[in-house]
Amino acid sequence: MNFKVILFFSFLLFALTSSIYAQEEEELAEEEIPFDAVIQSEMGGKRMKFYGNTRFNFNQAYFSNWISGGESALTFLYGLDYNFNYSDRNGFVWDSNLLLSIGTTYISGSKFLKKADDRFEIGSLVGKQINQYWSYSSLLNIKTQLLPGYRFYNENDVEMREKISQFLSPMILQVGLGWYYKKTNDFRLNLSPVTGRAIIVSKKYTENLVEGATYFGVDAQKRSKLFFGALISGFYKREIMKNIIWENNFSFYINYIENIQNVDFDWNANIRFKVNNKVSGNFTLHLLYDDDLLSDLQVRELLGLGINIDL
Repeated sequence: MNFKVILFFSFLLFALTSSIYAQEEEELAEEEIPFDAVIQSEMGGKRMKFYGNTRFNFNQAYFSNWISGGESALTFLYGLDYNFNYSDRNGFVWDSNLLLSIGTTYISGSKFLKKADDRFEIGSLVGKQINQYWSYSSLLNIKTQLLPGYRFYNENDVEMREKISQFLSPMILQVGLGWYYKKTNDFRLNLSPVTGRAIIVSKKYTENLVEGATYFGVDAQKRSKLFFGALISGFYKREIMKNIIWENNFSFYINYIENIQNVDFDWNANIRFKVNNKVSGNFTLHLLYDDDLLSDLQVRELLGLGINIDL
């Protein structure tokens, strides 16, 4: 775990340092205008922005009489990532984000469709400006899945599955107080030294647990597990070369009460390769460590070509 902590502290330092230098060179046109002038000239002292991205990706493999073997498969992926930003001349700031990524895979010979991806996340931050870039902040974040999750196994050469998760089970809820830094829409950082966290599950998954077992960290006959600690989260986006965009959503959580040496982290790196205005490639690498959910590093990797719609 020490190596993982060092790795992600190094990543955060890299992101912060890169952003400072990048923003000096690539300021948005809006940021070149004095902040007060923008606030007073737009929408009667208010400014709002709604933007995001919708993605459709397909992956397909077909084999027929292929001597070296192989299984035909078809994967469909759909994702969206939208943001809403609001501020006014009194220093009120409201930034919200909706993230959805869902996908399924058909494998020849299998009687069940299998998940390729399933993420649903809502984040909302309300702040009061201290100066042009810093604000006091309160944060709400919800993470869960939309579709049921299954464990697949064979019994007497028959493919079977067992339902092990569902919508809102598990659900991770985080509420925090702290400070928010935002210079452009391409870089934002929230520091919440006071953060409550809860893992919430359906009791039907915990009522029959054997002694000493847990379900996503929740004890038998319970519906939730509560934590208190510090959360650091943020977003960093950069065009690393023409038509190639690198986006990073990251967070890590330190529990003050138990296992303080274990830092839970969530890093989702997404690289978009733009072919033209409608067609793009997409590579996602998602690393997740949460010893309450699973005491091992979770890795998710996706690569596809599809339709991309920017708003």
